[in-house]
Formats: sequence, structure tokens, C-alpha cells
Amino acid sequence: MILTCPECSARYLVDPQALLPKGRTVRCAKCRHIWKEAAPDSALSTETKNIPETKAPSADTDNTGDGEDKFAVRRAQRQKRLRPLPKGSNLPALQDHKYGGSLWGWYSLGAFVVIMVSSFLIFQNSISHWWPPSQKLYRALGMESNISGSPAPVAPPKQPEILAQALFEIKDTIPTKVIINGVVTLKVEGNIINITNKTQPLPLLRISLKDKQGKVIRKWTFKPSAATISPKGKAAFSTSLPHPPGNATSISVTFAADSRR
Repeated sequence: MILTCPECSARYLVDPQALLPKGRTVRCAKCRHIWKEAAPDSALSTETKNIPETKAPSADTDNTGDGEDKFAVRRAQRQKRLRPLPKGSNLPALQDHKYGGSLWGWYSLGAFVVIMVSSFLIFQNSISHWWPPSQKLYRALGMESNISGSPAPVAPPKQPEILAQALFEIKDTIPTKVIINGVVTLKVEGNIINITNKTQPLPLLRISLKDKQGKVIRKWTFKPSAATISPKGKAAFSTSLPHPPGNATSISVTFAADSRR
């Protein structure tokens, strides 16, 4: 049967047999109010049969001043229906990532890339030795590796160029002025002597005209008609200059290569 507290209107489900035969004093579990509940009649007994079965609350007996028994009744509580979780509520919670942490991650990645590239370039020989396929990559980058680990071959020092005057001599130089087609022309003739025991290519010659103070006022370079000269051989040369300067007082014939030194 159902009992209703006259003070707070809380409702309780109790066993009718607990109120027999003359009723009992009961106490509200919610507001602690105490009242005398009469024994149920047949109509109440019939009403309680239509109520769904629910676990009866335990009775708390107590002695009051009037010597009658009383027991505390507890409020009947409905079982809450389980509601489905909202969509997406079972997803894992997102962590609160801070911007600074991700920024340091990018810095670390950049440093790692720099270290890897530097190691690839610095330890080229070791990488090529332990991982031969890397040689193709180095060649594609225009880098040749020395796999043996020995020092790279060094080009031999360039031999000093031998001066032409150490190979040849200029002799019998004769300057003359002639008229060619009505034009005064300075003609210079002479011989080149090969003082070595090998056939040598003839070098370029340079003619310099100087005044009284020894200052060069005109110069030009020419090549002898012959290409080579045999060992200990002699080759003639000849050159000319139209309209030579009138203040020229001396002439010199040298090797052009030696004159640049």
C-alpha cells in the first residue's frame, strides 16, 4: 500500500501487514514527521494488490512516550531509466596542446635535418664505403668520393716554363731602310739558332725601336716563316715597317714570350 506523509506529502510503499492489527505510528524518512497510521481495510488491501511489486523498505522500530510501536518508512524511489549518451560523447577527450610545445617540435625537426645533411657531406668517404649505392647520389650531386680513404691525388707542380733565350740565339740582325712602292720602309733581317739537341717550334719575335734616351717609341711582334727548327739548326727571319719614326736611333730583337716577363 502507499502511505503519504501529511507534512511533506512524500509517498512511500509499505507492506500492509506491517500495520496490522491496529495500525502503527510511523515516521517520515524525509522530514522526520511522526503520525499514527490506521490499519488498512479490505479496500486498501485490494488496492495494494494492483501495485507492481517493489522491494519493501526496512522498518525501523522505536518506542515512543505512549508505549506504541512505530517504524520509519522510506520514500519509494523510482529506478532511473538509462538515457543513451549524446552522439560523440564517448569520444576521447582532446588534450590541450600548447603552441610553444609545437614550435619547439619544429625547431627540433629543423636541427635534425641540418645535422643529417651536414653528416652526409662531411662523412662522404665513410658513407660511400659502407653504403656503395650512395656513390650514385654523390656523382649526381657532382661530388666524387675517395672510397679508399687515402688522400686524394695531388696534381704534380707545374714545371716552370723554359725561357726562349735558353733554347735559341738571335744572330746577324741587320736593319736597313728601303723604298717599296715609293714608301720608306724599315726592313729587319736576321737568324735564329737552335742551341738544343731537339727540334723546337720557333717562338714569336718582337722588334723594338728606341730613341736617344733609350725610350721605346715603336714595337711590333711577328712570327718567323718557318714553323720549327732542327737541332743545332738555323732559321732566317725577316720583317718590315712602313714609315718608320725618324727619331729612332736603335733597334732590338727579342723573344716575345721573354719580353712579357
